[in-house]
Formats: sequence, C-alpha cells, structure tokens
Amino acid sequence: MQINEIFSIEGEVRDNELDIQGIVNNANYFIFFAHARHKHLKALGLDFAKTHDEGHDLVLAEATIKFRAPLRSGDLYTVTSKLVPQGKIRAIMEQEVLRKSDGKICCLGTFTITSISGKTGRPEFPVCLKQLLGI
Repeated sequence: MQINEIFSIEGEVRDNELDIQGIVNNANYFIFFAHARHKHLKALGLDFAKTHDEGHDLVLAEATIKFRAPLRSGDLYTVTSKLVPQGKIRAIMEQEVLRKSDGKICCLGTFTITSISGKTGRPEFPVCLKQLLGI
C-alpha cells in the first residue's frame, strides 16, 4: 500500500453498539475510526507494538468528528482513512464512515496524530514513520 492511497475496512453494526434510540452511540464512532487508523498504519508497515518497544508511542493530539446520518443494528459500513503529512511531528488522518446500503456518509473524522519519545517525553516521529511520510 502507498501512502497516498485511501485505506478502507468494513464492519457490521452490533446491537451492543446502539443507544436507547436504536442508533450507534456516538462514542462507538471513535472506536470505528481508531480501529481503521491502526489497520491502515499496519498496512503501511507500521507496527504499534514494535514502535513502542523502540521508544515511541503514537498518540492523538486532536480529534474532531461530525455526525451526518445514523447507523442502525445490522447496517454494514465502510470506514475509509487517508494519511496526510503535516510538518515534521504531525500527520492528519481524514476518515469517513459510509453506510454500504446507500453510500451515505454517516460520520466524518479528522484526527491529528503525533509520536511521543519515551526518552524525552516530547513529540518526535520515529525513523520508520519519517520514512513512511517522506519527511
């Protein structure tokens, strides 16, 4: 997979993800997005556990989501993810949750990621991520 490609995974809404209204609870969208981000980075060759063992932890610096349409029990959905470099210590993950039955965008997410050095406690991308991002 190349850095500029859009990554996607599919899922199905489970009953335990619903709120009293019978729609996916807002907090679950953060989980959908996080799972897709992790899978996306893994597809690009970045291993979270290995990166941690080497002294860097990938973290979110900012998260913004916009709700557009609900998902309900049994709905099939796709989560897309696009990685966009932002300088030397940040990258943006632009993400969407799309309902498969009609292609409608249910939720949009923008996530700023960085990496914290275990040695200094300061933001710093590990070499593997710098190479991946071309910085």
